Amino acid sequence: MRSRFFSRARARWLVIAALWVGLFVLGIGGFRQQATVGHVGRSNLDILYLIFQLITLQYNGADAVLNWRLEIARFLAPALAFSTVLQSASLVFADEFRRLRLQYVRNHTVVCGLGDVGTRLAQAFAMDGGRVVAIESDPSSSGVASAKAAGVTVLIGDASDPALLRTARVAQAVRLIAVCGNDATNVQIASQAVPVVDDRPGKALRCAVHLDDAEMATLLRAADLDQHGSVRMSFFNTHERAARALLSEHSPFAVDRLGHALSSHVVLFGLGQLGRSLVVNMAQQWAEISPIDPLRITIVDEAASGRWAALRLGHPALDEGCDPQVLDFDLKAPTAEGVDALQRSFAGRDGATWVVVAYADESLSLSTALFLHQSLGVRKLPIIVRTRTEVGLGALLIPGESRSDAFPTMRAFPFLDRTCTIDAIDAGVREQLARAVHEDYLLRSSDGVNLAKAWDELDDDERDLSRRRVDGILGDLASIGCELGPLRRWGAPSTTFSEAEIEQLAEREHIRWHDDRLEAGWTYGDARDNDARKNPMLVPWEDLPDDARAMNVTSVRALPMMLARAGFEAVRADIPT
Repeated sequence: MRSRFFSRARARWLVIAALWVGLFVLGIGGFRQQATVGHVGRSNLDILYLIFQLITLQYNGADAVLNWRLEIARFLAPALAFSTVLQSASLVFADEFRRLRLQYVRNHTVVCGLGDVGTRLAQAFAMDGGRVVAIESDPSSSGVASAKAAGVTVLIGDASDPALLRTARVAQAVRLIAVCGNDATNVQIASQAVPVVDDRPGKALRCAVHLDDAEMATLLRAADLDQHGSVRMSFFNTHERAARALLSEHSPFAVDRLGHALSSHVVLFGLGQLGRSLVVNMAQQWAEISPIDPLRITIVDEAASGRWAALRLGHPALDEGCDPQVLDFDLKAPTAEGVDALQRSFAGRDGATWVVVAYADESLSLSTALFLHQSLGVRKLPIIVRTRTEVGLGALLIPGESRSDAFPTMRAFPFLDRTCTIDAIDAGVREQLARAVHEDYLLRSSDGVNLAKAWDELDDDERDLSRRRVDGILGDLASIGCELGPLRRWGAPSTTFSEAEIEQLAEREHIRWHDDRLEAGWTYGDARDNDARKNPMLVPWEDLPDDARAMNVTSVRALPMMLARAGFEAVRADIPT
């Protein structure tokens, strides 16, 4: 804590200022005492002049009697003057010093773009103890000051310039993150990095490219499953990841004791990028737990009709998977008809059971939630409100001392805090698939291991169970001539498995489960005993009871849906993706 305190420029200035005050106190007291002892008349201006002589090493009264105050002051003054000059120089020439140090930096992170996302990522990697170099084209951006305060070295210029990438020593970095303002710039930065690190020995540079277009990110992100070369690219979209994180943290669906889905009616405010990803993910989850009944959903947005029509074109399964009510409602200019239609969504037995406010504008999200609470009397339903972070306005809805008890059912979803993390950047496609496997496990049943908790709450060993399952899925698909491809349109015609292939995949899944259980110390037993780690299903596939085989077959039939929730689908290897 002490070293971190003194590493901050403001803290050092406070210490220097305190020492200067102490120096003047010592000087005034010391020279007054000296004048009294020597019976010399000195005015305040004389004392001030003598103090300045101490500071500039021009004090010529060293032969006089020096009391303890002056003894301390005459050594402190030049040291303090030198420290002040050095501190000032470090601020004036800070950028030059950082550029000089760049000549020796290795194994660092390069962040291109210091907008909201880029700044948060740069701060996250710096707080984790890593070296971070950021590139920003706008020197007046607020992210520049925030990044520098976190100890990040900031270079001003065009991140797509190969010369600037070399200055940032991309060839010696462990990762490059492109999060500038638009998709074209981010892709260009990644492509310019390839020749810069073309001859890089050892591990490949991990290059994470942010795309605002969630569908485009989905189409491109499967490429990192089998990438080779000096640069390993992965494409991500913060809104898509935010949707998955929000639904994992605040589930909109509930089941009874028998595992049957309870009636649900979701109300969504804001059909922007996050809202669209939420709709698709919620519809996919609901189709898993209640495949017969469509999801009742009310969509509220100032352009809800047009955006819903566009979303249906991209994902045809929404037509059968959802029972929508679409309201073109502008909260900034509400109409009586719009308010009446909105009130009906919350009334009666079929009224709303869960609400999410997903506007990108934090103020609009909070004002919408307050409108629901105060004007429409929505006070018992869970209301999830999108905020930027856990501080500021978002702190009003975060559990803790700052939370207001006036809104007990409101919960904040801090967008940047959940999406701009180290794990979100370093997690490739396999990690995303492993998360989807675990979510599928939570939707289904337990396997004798207490993993009924969110992915973020699992330790690394517990996550490895899902990671091994992903490796198994890839091998299973390869065994029947299929591979993993990006899900282009949910609900469009996709690859179907023959009965023989389903049987083969079910057998492979049982063999993998059988081997994992044995490796974990489980043995065969006539009855299930979790404490003794015994299971009657630890037998070869041929000896499995018919009902156990049927469960494996059912799991295989549900595989396409699980892959779809992760943004993938199985495709025949001879069909181009």
